[in-house]
Amino acid sequence: MREVLDLARDMSDGRLTSPLAGKTVCLAFFEASTRTAVSFELAARRSGADVISLSQNGSAIAKGESLVDTVVTLDSLGADALVLRHPSAGAAKLAACHSRAAVVNAGDGRGQHPTQALLDLYALSEAFGGLDELSGRRVVIAGDVLHSRVARSVIPALQTAGMEVALTAPRTLLPLDTDTWNLPILPSVDAALEWGAEILYMLRLQNERMTGGSPLVPSVAEYAAYYGVARRHLRQGVRVMHPGPVNRGVEISGDVVLDESSLIPNQVASGIAVRSAVLALATGVAHEVAA
Repeated sequence: MREVLDLARDMSDGRLTSPLAGKTVCLAFFEASTRTAVSFELAARRSGADVISLSQNGSAIAKGESLVDTVVTLDSLGADALVLRHPSAGAAKLAACHSRAAVVNAGDGRGQHPTQALLDLYALSEAFGGLDELSGRRVVIAGDVLHSRVARSVIPALQTAGMEVALTAPRTLLPLDTDTWNLPILPSVDAALEWGAEILYMLRLQNERMTGGSPLVPSVAEYAAYYGVARRHLRQGVRVMHPGPVNRGVEISGDVVLDESSLIPNQVASGIAVRSAVLALATGVAHEVAA
């Protein structure tokens, strides 16, 4: 993690120019995305790479081609890196088994979203004066943990940085194996502040992933009352984060999203530098430059 963040800082400061010149990066996004897709494309282009963008509607997958066959095709065409977002958990791992190109997971169903965790650490380290300054700070992950690939990447990343992590969510939105994480589970955002949280990391209520017919929360209004951030929660020093997109008035009230306490714009801005670093490391270019 430290290697990625240090390289991202070098890229942000302009100390590395066009490290991916001559490389081809394929962006294969088979699930809707704005922030991740745009920041990966900007990261690749600003690093000098040729970029190919592929979506499900514009590919043979819409005609029934399997993910493996698509990956093999892209590999045969000479892609140096494949950035993959897919609705199925494990898709990136499967793709890596069938590709000589570097495969970067840009989100796989309810699996993982590793570059989101890295850019969150970058934003936090910039806000608090360095990665080492995060150790011992308390952060609460709030909301729809059950359906969140972000949570499954962010929690171990924050713990690796030495932060204390707790959860606050309705029991219906917690995974069945939550106890194996051995994290405190708090009943509300108010309780999170009483626990001493300095960072409130809000997760989107993912209605599109809720299947089975039975509602997992009594009502959006009740959910927001217990697990949403309002202006009254903005005590001195408390920072608010969200991986986006934000449901205003649900996870975060509209007047808080762009408040000075919010690190959401910082998270978005961090994406380009961090994803540039990830692409450079994944393709081996970063080590060539260092040598």
